[in-house]
Amino acid sequence: MTTARPAARQITRSGDGEVGLRRARGTALRAVIAYRDLSWTPLLLVGAGLGLFAFVGDELPGIAGMVVLTLTSTGFAWGGAALLTGYLTTSRALAPVSATVVLVTATVVYYGLIIAHGRRWRLGTLEDGSSSALNGLASVGRATAFWLAASVVAGVLLGGLGALVRRGSRIQASVAAGVVLGLLAGQGLEFLMIFRAWHALDAFFLGRVLSATVSVLLAMIGATVLLAYRRAPKSWPVFAATSLLASLAGALLWHQISSITTAI
Repeated sequence: MTTARPAARQITRSGDGEVGLRRARGTALRAVIAYRDLSWTPLLLVGAGLGLFAFVGDELPGIAGMVVLTLTSTGFAWGGAALLTGYLTTSRALAPVSATVVLVTATVVYYGLIIAHGRRWRLGTLEDGSSSALNGLASVGRATAFWLAASVVAGVLLGGLGALVRRGSRIQASVAAGVVLGLLAGQGLEFLMIFRAWHALDAFFLGRVLSATVSVLLAMIGATVLLAYRRAPKSWPVFAATSLLASLAGALLWHQISSITTAI
């Protein structure tokens, strides 16, 4: 009995090792297949275009700039790009990866242009006469790191939700569409909820209010259209209830994101 027990442990450990090795090989194989099956060219072009137009929108003055920013440089715009990428991807397994590629590419292009342009981080001199360029670059670096991490999370989440809206079951698709509406409308709702300068609506604040309002309306229309376009069954009551809860959660989420981006 004393010699049989160690042998049993050795066999078990060897079997566990073989199972772990097979799982690792399977994961690596799926990663290789995903890499080969991705439509890299359109994904990179969409991401690069999104980053480029977001940068250009930052430079446009007045209401025109706000309109461009609404369509290219807001949570609604970037989240919508990830959502549509996941929705249009032919494979449900590849949808989160494809959406992540778009957002990561857009982030790299956007902040790459900021660094290349230089005006936004070359802020003159400090009180002691030294250059503020290092501080400006450090700030850009922190923002880049944060939004790259956010792009990965948002790409996986919204890409997966887009695939669920199109291919999920009746309840899955309805819940996913409601969550999408809340996430895409969250930034605009957060601004409208905390805005207090209604008595002093100059051109700047008017542009911000219009941008937030348009993003909320487009999020509502977009999520509703995607769910309606789905041929399989859907539940409108589930969609409506989920949208209300997700909108509140989305506004709270964007409030936290605004606090983080202000701090960095």
